[in-house]
Amino acid sequence: MKRAALAILTAFIVIQAAACHAAGPRDIVIGLAGDAYSLDPYPLNETITNALNYHIFDRLVEPDKNLQPLPGLAKSWEISDDSRTWIFHLRKGVKFHNGNDFTVDDVIFSFDRSKRSGKSAFTYCLSTVENYEKLDDHTLRVVCKDPNALLLAHLKDLAIMDEETCKGKEDDWIALHPNGTGRYMLEEHLRGDRLVLVRNENYWGEKPAPEKVTFKPITNEGTRTANMLSGAADLVVDIPVRDVKILERNKRISVLSEPSLRVIYLNLAGWTDKPSVDAKMPLRSPDGSNPFKHRKVREAIYRAIDEDEIVDKVMNGFAEPAATYIPEGFNGYNGDIRRLSYDPKMAEKLLDEAGYPRQKDGYRFEVTLDASNDRYINDGAIAGAIAGYLEKVGIKVNLNLMSRTVFFSYISSSNKTGDNTHLCMTGWADSGGESALMALDLVYSIRQDGPVKEGYGGVNRGYYLNPEADRLIDLAMSTSDPEERAKIMRDVWAMAAEDVSYIPLHFQKDIYACNDRIVYHPRKDKYVYAWDVEFKD
Repeated sequence: MKRAALAILTAFIVIQAAACHAAGPRDIVIGLAGDAYSLDPYPLNETITNALNYHIFDRLVEPDKNLQPLPGLAKSWEISDDSRTWIFHLRKGVKFHNGNDFTVDDVIFSFDRSKRSGKSAFTYCLSTVENYEKLDDHTLRVVCKDPNALLLAHLKDLAIMDEETCKGKEDDWIALHPNGTGRYMLEEHLRGDRLVLVRNENYWGEKPAPEKVTFKPITNEGTRTANMLSGAADLVVDIPVRDVKILERNKRISVLSEPSLRVIYLNLAGWTDKPSVDAKMPLRSPDGSNPFKHRKVREAIYRAIDEDEIVDKVMNGFAEPAATYIPEGFNGYNGDIRRLSYDPKMAEKLLDEAGYPRQKDGYRFEVTLDASNDRYINDGAIAGAIAGYLEKVGIKVNLNLMSRTVFFSYISSSNKTGDNTHLCMTGWADSGGESALMALDLVYSIRQDGPVKEGYGGVNRGYYLNPEADRLIDLAMSTSDPEERAKIMRDVWAMAAEDVSYIPLHFQKDIYACNDRIVYHPRKDKYVYAWDVEFKD
């Protein structure tokens, strides 16, 4: 603790000495845990990157603070009785930042771009869509392959780009010249240092209060706290749990804590004989088999981890142990699923029964745990704790920590950089409010050589295969009645839990700090928007 306080003090002095708080009366500085991966909104689907891009780019629909869809660039829509055909009526008179007119051609261009396999992280959004077509300059028809009552929950993720600006340009050029219809326009982006946005005075909707927003990527936890203490930032996201009390003692600073939709969990490659074939540190077992294929081994790993201790000691209480991927309140949440109890003795017994006794060196088999160390709250420390728990039951663990800038590509199940991981710790949050949408991404079957169904199972990094779960997910997606859909999905989640298809750890609590210039209203999905800031004067 003394070392942490010294780090904050050192950073505080440096920041004060170099303070460049050039904020005017309606300017704000926001400290984030990272930078945008790209200002092309499609290569990566990740909270920080998406939220920053949504300042520049609008969507057809946008979620409100309760995650319900509101009109965006689409002012209204209609759905056919069989839930297959949607008609969207677009706003007229909307301009891109460069003055180009917004029309349905821009929507079609953006839809096409979102479907590029290997270049878009949003292929899932239109995976249920059969076709779409222009009816006139401001009317779009979308036809789904099957009844899809949840289309809006996916369309809310698609940023609309300007066809005239982007058509024929290389992706790298597009990322450097973002041109949307959103509330803010790009003024400056110095990667790793700051992203400066200015208010779009010609915005079609209500203008946000801040006239200029500077987002500062601050990957070091102590430096984030120091920026808040020094006044170099008005709002800081992802306050380290260890520093909450330090900030609470400052009367000019308010600390906010909100329950998060984000679950932290482990994926195990348990449905393949040859996991992580490209890994530099592969899985090793005495007989060459994949231990994760055994349900008893997956249960043993679950029971070997003391999640209550992680919440108490690593998260300082700013987390809730999770029994499932799904936040309570989402349609399809199954409250009957309970965490498996922490029981290292039973874990050892299960490992013995599965055929992996301790060897002469005391270990049963060797794995590599891949995790980020700058993406989630205390992610590196959590991964280290898990490695320690597994070592205690005889599983040798190579801890492979990396920055978020490479982590997601490294663990991708779509093999962008090779099949690298057999055990990874990551997180997931969805703001759709429907567990069926999460199941499409997290549970739907995918094989090492590609998806069973194009666009589905994109973050099923354990290659979980379950045709019956797939069938039920398809059924839920075509079911318009929310209660009936919830019943179907509760069965899916019970099935996935029984298979130990993943190991849930906890739901984070999001922690923010802001100064007395502003009031900040955090969102359930943790998307940080400048229009959620109010000035007190």
